[in-house]
Parts: sequence; C-alpha cells; structure tokens
Amino acid sequence: MFAASAGAVSTATLPGWVCAHPDAVFAGDFETGTAAAPSNPSHGTGGAVGSVSRTVHVSGLGSGTQRYYLFVPAGYTSARAWPLLLVLHGVAPYPDYYASMTRDDWSSIAAAGGFIVAAPVAHDQVDVNGVPGVTWLVPPTAGANDYDQFDAIRADVEAAYNIERTRVYGWGFSAGAHVMHDLGVNTFSTAFNASTMAAYGASAGDLAALACAGLSSLQCNAALAALPRRIPLDIHIGTSDPNYPDAQSDDSRFLTQGWSSGQTIFYTTFSGGHEYTVSQLGEVWNNLCPNAVVP
Repeated sequence: MFAASAGAVSTATLPGWVCAHPDAVFAGDFETGTAAAPSNPSHGTGGAVGSVSRTVHVSGLGSGTQRYYLFVPAGYTSARAWPLLLVLHGVAPYPDYYASMTRDDWSSIAAAGGFIVAAPVAHDQVDVNGVPGVTWLVPPTAGANDYDQFDAIRADVEAAYNIERTRVYGWGFSAGAHVMHDLGVNTFSTAFNASTMAAYGASAGDLAALACAGLSSLQCNAALAALPRRIPLDIHIGTSDPNYPDAQSDDSRFLTQGWSSGQTIFYTTFSGGHEYTVSQLGEVWNNLCPNAVVP
C-alpha cells in the first residue's frame, strides 16, 4: 500500500507549474517545454466534496471507531491525483472541535492550492487546565495508538479519493508539531515517515518534546543523520513561544546534519507566542508544495 516505505527514496523538486497552477490537468504531458511531475495516483473513488467527516476503525483505540475531518476542494475531480495534507491539532479540551477548526483553518489554502486536508482527533486523555481533554497517544505503547489511526486514515482517503502518493504532506501545531517531528524522524508509522511524506511542517513544536525525547544531543544528531533522505520541513515559531529556544536549536541541528536553509529546511520566526495564523499556514504550504518523494 505504502510502497515508498521500502527501499531508497529521494526528494524531487516539482516543476513550477505544479504549485502555480494546481488545477492544471496533465500539463506536463501536453505543453511543449513543460516538465512532467512524478505521479503515483491512488485512483480512489466515491468520496464527498467539501467539509465532511469520515470514520475509520482501529480496534483498541478509543471506542474502536475514529472520526476524522476532511476538506476536499469544490473543484475536486478524480481525473487527476490530488496532494494530501495530514494536519494535527494541539492539546485540546474539546478534541472534535479542535480537529474540525484546524481543518477549517487550512480550507482556504487547500481550495487555492488544490489539495485535500485530513484532520484526525487525538485520543490520549489528559487534564487541560482542570478540563478533561486529549493529546496524541503515541508509540511505543501497549496496544493501539494514534499513529495506527494515521495509517488507517491515509488508507481510507486513498480509497475514497484519487490521491497523489508522491505528494503526501504533514503539518502540526504544538503537541501536533511534536508528533510531526516524530513522524519525520522515526518510523512508528508506515504511512507517514521520512520515506513516505514529501515534506512536513511543525508550528510551535520541537524535537526534544518527542522525536528526540530521552536522547543525548549526539544521539539526536545520529537519528537525523540516519534518515533515508533530508526530508524537507518548515518550522514556524514565535519569539515569545516557550518552545522558541528549542526550535532555534532544532534549526541548527538540522543544518549541521545536512539540511540546506531555504531548500530543505525553512525556518521562520515571528513576533508572537504559542500560536499560528492562517497567513502563516499559507507560508508553510508554499514551502512544502514544491516537494515530492520518489523511489
């Protein structure tokens, strides 16, 4: 199903028309002098268009049925394969609301950029300032976890829509950003890792919180150095965010391990705290969009 998880993979820089004109159908095949983009379509059918919700079934996770929130642009057609972006909310006192809100924050960008957004709901029960809430249930853990849900969601979306498998991306905020770093650095998920994601974004997150938790600096460096490719990533962080010092260190760490500023890592600071804006999401997409992952 997720063939790119095996064997050597590399990052392909897409032709300019792919992001500038996402509604172009097979432009590379018909326009003289226009480079073709790599493609591995899922050929899924039957999914609804607009802001919708769907369910998957992971036994042992929550009730065993997991609802996730999806945005599919009005112009969707199965005649071409569409990119997919997995978006992860932060710690949430109202998880379904936070997941749907995160999806909605991305919807205008997805409509303009021609991609599909999937927003799961976290399942680890926590206290959020005296109110019951959730964060992400992460491996290693006994039994099912949210990474199993991510795998099920990708399979479900690929079956219901025509997804461009070379252009599957991820983004997360806060705890969701910690998870995105973990997906990019480790291999607990078969559907979302450095061999299957084209690129990912982390807003208000850091490596030490999860991906490199319990590791020394040298061990964290070794984990990055061992990745099958220098997976492109975007880091957005507010200068008043408590995670700002760690995010600064992360940028330096990626650079020392072979990432290239403005090419495979995009590090953006802004005047603000533990937050993101819709305009920043547009910046994130502009940095993620030109990348594909190919065997």
